[in-house]
Amino acid sequence: MSNVTSRNQTRNQVTFDYDFSKLFLWDNKYRKVNIVATGADLALKGGMLIGAVGATYQVYKSGTANIIVVGVLAEDDFTIANGSNADVQVCIGGRVNSSLLLLDGTDTLATVVSNRTIQDRITGESMGIEIALNDELTKLDN
Repeated sequence: MSNVTSRNQTRNQVTFDYDFSKLFLWDNKYRKVNIVATGADLALKGGMLIGAVGATYQVYKSGTANIIVVGVLAEDDFTIANGSNADVQVCIGGRVNSSLLLLDGTDTLATVVSNRTIQDRITGESMGIEIALNDELTKLDN
């Protein structure tokens, strides 16, 4: 997940800032899961939290009953058409950069769901995801 932005653009020069922040930092483990789009097209973005209700995998939403955290989506952005399904790679273990983790709506890692924060649920329900609350690899490289 790198990003390039330009600044100080004049007739004679331009400065580019390269952001090489990484979502998956260390010792990550992955697994393929099948996600089904029901009701509407489903837009997925790399870094989304993925959960499961029984054997059905879906985007983690804190208001969904009986949902458990499975992992973090490790794919580029794409859309699953309504009524279709797709196999996707999900990070199920290792260190994950908290600043690049995408949560539903206004949720944060401190949002409480069933007497536990989302960060606690990620750590406790996944197979070993560690949320890295740091600024490793966050400086711009010019």
